Order: sequence, then C-alpha cells, then structure tokens
Amino acid sequence: MKKILFVLFAILLAGCAEYELPLTYDMVVAVSYPAEFSQGGPVPGVEVRVTNIQTGRQYLAVTGSDGRALFHVRGGNYNIVVSLSEVREIEIEGYPVEKTILFNGALSGQLVTASGGNFSLVLGYSVESEGFIIKELYTSGCKTAEGKSYQADKFVEIYNNTDKVLYADGLCIGVVHSTTTYQPTPWVNPDGSLMDRIPLWSFVAIVPGSGREHPIAPGTSFVVALSGLNHRDDPNGNPNSIDLSHAAWEFYVEDGMYVDVPSVPNILMQRITSGTAMIFDVRGQVTIIFRLPSDDLQGIFTDPDNFMVQPGGTFRCFMVPWGWVVDGVENARLDDRGVYKRLPDMIDVGYIQHRGSQEKVAIRRKVLSVVNGRTVYKDTNNSTEDFLTNVTPEPGVIQKE
Repeated sequence: MKKILFVLFAILLAGCAEYELPLTYDMVVAVSYPAEFSQGGPVPGVEVRVTNIQTGRQYLAVTGSDGRALFHVRGGNYNIVVSLSEVREIEIEGYPVEKTILFNGALSGQLVTASGGNFSLVLGYSVESEGFIIKELYTSGCKTAEGKSYQADKFVEIYNNTDKVLYADGLCIGVVHSTTTYQPTPWVNPDGSLMDRIPLWSFVAIVPGSGREHPIAPGTSFVVALSGLNHRDDPNGNPNSIDLSHAAWEFYVEDGMYVDVPSVPNILMQRITSGTAMIFDVRGQVTIIFRLPSDDLQGIFTDPDNFMVQPGGTFRCFMVPWGWVVDGVENARLDDRGVYKRLPDMIDVGYIQHRGSQEKVAIRRKVLSVVNGRTVYKDTNNSTEDFLTNVTPEPGVIQKE
C-alpha cells in the first residue's frame, strides 16, 4: 500500500513539475528612433508591450540604455507595440519651434520559436494633433425590453481638443472597409505593408457649410447620430437606449432604414457602396475623420483614381490618403484569435475593442488634464492607451476626470 501511495505521489509531483515549468524563450526587441531624431539611435527607458496572438497574454518590459527590451515568453506569434511622446525642437517653415512629437511603432505576427526571437523596431513619428479628435464612438447598439436587437442609436462624437475655435465645415466621417479581424487585411502592398490609402465603404458623411458656418468652441464637441431621436423616451424608440435628440447632425439616408427626424439636420451623405444606412459594425468599427483636398465634391467622388476594388474581392471602396486624415481609431472587432491592423501607426499604433453587439457599451477617450475648466483628452495616436472601453455611452457629456 505504501509503495502504491509513493508511486502515485511521485507521478503527481512529476505532473505538477511539468505544468509549473513551461518552456520559455528569450525574445529581444530593439527600439530605435527614426533617422530624423537622435541620429536614429536607441530609445532608452521606454515601455514595450508584446501580446501573444494565440492566447491574448500581454508582457511588458522597459528598454535599457541600448534600446533593447528582454522578454521570456512561450513560443507563438506576437504583436509588438511601442508608444511615447517627447517635446522636441523641430523646424517649421524655416523656424525652430518646440512641439510634442509622438513616436509610435508596431510589428504584427512576429514568430518566437525554440531558438528565441530578435526583432528591430524603428519608430515612426508625427506632430501631436492640435485639432478635432474622435472623443467617443458607440456602435454596439443595445437590446429592447423583449431582448431584441436595437441598432438605431449609434453615434460618433467629435471634440475640439484645442484652445481655439475650429470649424467643422467640410469635415468627413468614414468607416473603414470591414474584413476579418484575425486575418491580415487584403489592402496591402506586395511586401505585405499597408497601402498608403485607407479603403472606405458604405457612405462618407460630410459636414455641410462654406468654411466658417459651424464653429466649434474650445473644449466642446458635436454628435453625429445614426438617428437623431430621443431613443430612450420616444414611443418609437427603446427605453433601454439613449437620448440623441441633441445631436448636431444625423446620418440620414433618403428612403433608407431610419426615418428623418425633422429637429436634427441631415449631414451630407456620399454613397460609396450599396446600403440603406451608414454601416457601423456592432462588434467594432475602425473609423476615421478626414478632410478632402478641395470642396469640389462632384469631381472628387467621380474621379476613378480615388476608388479601388478590393484585391481578390468585389467591393469598390473610396480611398483616403493618409495625409487627409485628421484622426482615427482602430476599434477592432472583438476576436480571441488576434487582431491585424487596418490603420497605419501614424494614425493609430494600437487598437481598442468593446465587449460585443447589443451590449450598450462605448469607447471613450481618457481625460489627460483640465486646463482652466477646459478638458484636454489624451491623444497619443495609440488607442490602446488613449481610450476607455465598455463604458456607458454619454453623448455630449464632457468628462472632467
């Protein structure tokens, strides 16, 4: 009997030892500045985040003086993200000025095997945005008291994050063509890098006006709603929903899915693909705001050079060059099989997800500071760090903390 117990105990110990000592391998990420800064040298003291695509587990490490961060990880595929900001002197139109520079970089699907992995990441950079930002995005929809899907209450809220008046006239809202999140996008160059134009489908929404008709004061926002109804209180709405009657505009499509609410003006809607409403995927929607290079809308939207058919597919999308983009957020679909990026690092180096459809949850920017009563939201071009997720939608509410 004692021998049997001893054997069983030995087997148990062996099993525990095998479980508690998983094999890990060295993963080294060497981070360097772009050539325009610090002679392209190493970036010391910056946090590097790596995420196992298969398990979702995240690891953090800080680079040493040589710009290298060391991890001990299981074998698998990893996404690598680095984001930081520094005040630097740069030259604008021949004059030296101090600006906050956003340094961002990412690598996707990097393989770590038994021999480990060594990866080099050269950061890109951009000057900190001083204009409009996407402050809140609500696409999940909610449920009725009977448990049915209710999707008429989606909205985009755009905020003036500066200390001066900005004009919304001509500002465009676009939704990036949805493809399977856990697979690389087909909108890539032959070498696998993202094309330098962003594919939009459904509709492009354009704020009307001649240029100075719609001033947005510092620290204020405007809401564009799928339907500008008081969804919560209207008998045709849903008591579980929200009030969008104060929206500045609505995404109304003539003869479309939703009725025209007379009290809320209609934003201009330029059709890109077929459909009866602006598409905002309940599982997450990559969204951008941008400005067109001219006010010749007819010329822009009839120019075949501004369109492209999806590689290997049939969807014909409107293509927005990176340089037109004012702000964007990689609100990727929730999927435990991983996330492949749709936006370039200069627009959003990270991504943010919410729980899923009909959950009545939004993503919203974090408050960075409050300056003389004016809220400044965090904007580092990294939605992973800049946004809160799974928050209760609060259209038009400016948070103070």
